[in-house]
Amino acid sequence: MTSAIVKGAPGHYRIGADVLKELPTRLAALDIKNIHIVSGRKAWEAASPYLPEELSRSAITFVDGPCTLETVEQLATLYKREAVDAVIGIGGGTALDIAKAAAVQAGIKSVLIPTIAATCAAWTPLSVFYEADGTHSHYTEFPLANTLVLIEPAIIAASPIEYLKAGIGDTLAKYYEADALVRRFYKDEELPVWLQVSQFAALACRDILLKDGKAALESVSEKKVTDALIRVIETIIMTGGMVGGFGEKAGRIAGAHSVHNGLTEAPSMKDFLHGSIVAYGTLVQLAIEGKEDELNKLLEYYEEWDFPTSLKDLAVDIHDAEILGRIMKKILLPQESIHLMEEKVTEDILEKAIFHVENKK
Repeated sequence: MTSAIVKGAPGHYRIGADVLKELPTRLAALDIKNIHIVSGRKAWEAASPYLPEELSRSAITFVDGPCTLETVEQLATLYKREAVDAVIGIGGGTALDIAKAAAVQAGIKSVLIPTIAATCAAWTPLSVFYEADGTHSHYTEFPLANTLVLIEPAIIAASPIEYLKAGIGDTLAKYYEADALVRRFYKDEELPVWLQVSQFAALACRDILLKDGKAALESVSEKKVTDALIRVIETIIMTGGMVGGFGEKAGRIAGAHSVHNGLTEAPSMKDFLHGSIVAYGTLVQLAIEGKEDELNKLLEYYEEWDFPTSLKDLAVDIHDAEILGRIMKKILLPQESIHLMEEKVTEDILEKAIFHVENKK
């Protein structure tokens, strides 16, 4: 019998206008008295008008660099020394990943307030780690779900549109990667119920984003909260998080994220968001799988959404053999998730897939 440790949801989740004003009540209910805040500076500026005034008197660490083991260790040591009850992470994936990891290491609660909808970081009990220079290192899954997630849609509606684009790209990949993983691990088998829930969530990710993506992007460009935007926010943060939360290894990452990790070898990736790079990775994965119809369909949406559809769009010269070789070598590292796909991906197959996508331009 196949089993899994399901961490499908945080302990508590709320989205809506003025939901952050409830924070003192929520903290009291969880017996949280001594808090520490981790936030990006721009995120703090964006969230402050919506936060209770008393939060401004709390201890705060502003994060400027990536989520590294060193940063997490320093904060966890501080929290233990100061007897902190909970860390409140405010911002995007970097701040939230640091907050989650430090909370776990210190053995305290995590309260997460996303100010952008670029990933499912607020929902998912894992952190992605990078080296100090920004290159991808690894990710760590935590044994406990996050304690509390609160979302004020108006903050996300006012955020730069690039973040929502990245969120759509990262979340859309969940359907295609989960599909690849299930085909590999459960070929010709009836899926266990927990994995059926994961697959249901993955399909919802694809269908909602393809239906509402354009309208949500228009909402952010106009800085308006609309029903379409709320559906897309929840799809990125909640439904996207459920894919891995219920699916475990069969709901995590496959080819698209390996392509992302390999591309971090290119200096130009510092100018692009995680989800935008993953969006391109989805195209390469579909080319590897030979799913031409799905590839062509996604390219139509990508053109409409102004997503990257080639290495050129990511400022990488496909004819630069040195950088392309480094990228492919990293994509194909033995520990990379591209090897979890049913297809045996070699350097030759990967190169053909990359050039196939490029020639679609």
